[in-house]
Amino acid sequence: MKLEIFPEKCTECWLCAAICSARLVGKFNPSRSAVYAESLLPEKLIMRPYVCIQCDEHPCVESCPVEAIAEDEKLGIYVVDKELCDGCGACIEACPYNGLRLDPVENYAIKCDVCRGKPRCVEICPEEVLKMVE
Repeated sequence: MKLEIFPEKCTECWLCAAICSARLVGKFNPSRSAVYAESLLPEKLIMRPYVCIQCDEHPCVESCPVEAIAEDEKLGIYVVDKELCDGCGACIEACPYNGLRLDPVENYAIKCDVCRGKPRCVEICPEEVLKMVE
């Protein structure tokens, strides 16, 4: 399972981040979401959403000194065990896609787990910025 991103469609409505944070931490708090967007102004008049795309290389896994990122073999994706994560940020630095970030409250790496197989961000996005691919 992977996510594909179409940044040119993003309008920065933040619905994806709101629904993601609600699932992850039980609150609508985009700063604690696994998906986020940044403005590319003044270079471009678009927003660039970032989320773990479950890439084939997995530099985040290789960089984690405490082995907090492991494969969920049932889903075929890599997920963060927040109990093992020490918040060092090595995975964030290693990711070439800006797909991880630190939770500002609990200080662990936030990484998209595609909602355990049914990504809510894909369902809620009115502009179809995110798409599931096999």
